[in-house]
Amino acid sequence: MTLQQLAAAVGADPKWVLNATRLLGRRLRRTPAEARWLRLVRLLHYELGLSLAAASRAATQTFAATESTAVAAESPDGSAAVIVDRVRFQSSFVAALGAALSVAGPRRRGRGRKPRRDALAAARAYGVDLGLLGESLALSPAERLERLDENATFLGAVRPVGR
Repeated sequence: MTLQQLAAAVGADPKWVLNATRLLGRRLRRTPAEARWLRLVRLLHYELGLSLAAASRAATQTFAATESTAVAAESPDGSAAVIVDRVRFQSSFVAALGAALSVAGPRRRGRGRKPRRDALAAARAYGVDLGLLGESLALSPAERLERLDENATFLGAVRPVGR
């Protein structure tokens, strides 16, 4: 997975991905699991206003939980909490990852391929008579070689001898 694909799956700029992993002291692994974790960190950081370190801890706790909803962060007295619906989050992440891998995919080097076209139809449209080609292909390889030798002999006789 390229950095652009990872950033698209996270929903962030590639620079944010690099800076966030550096600030959190994590090694950047370009895997879907890392993209999922970073997407939740970014969501908690930007949408809910948690600090980057708190969002990181909350994301780690969320993915460690086994329930379908997980408490990502909670106030010290327990009166307020941030709850993550893991099933809904996973669904939106998978959609973002699919889009990132197909749309933000790496560009191929070079000019790219021209679309394939039917060469025989193009030759026919240009005015080429394909009957002789069909007749030649109907011959066996030995018969084609014999015809080639006859043509070579003919061309040798037709060429001017000297100038």
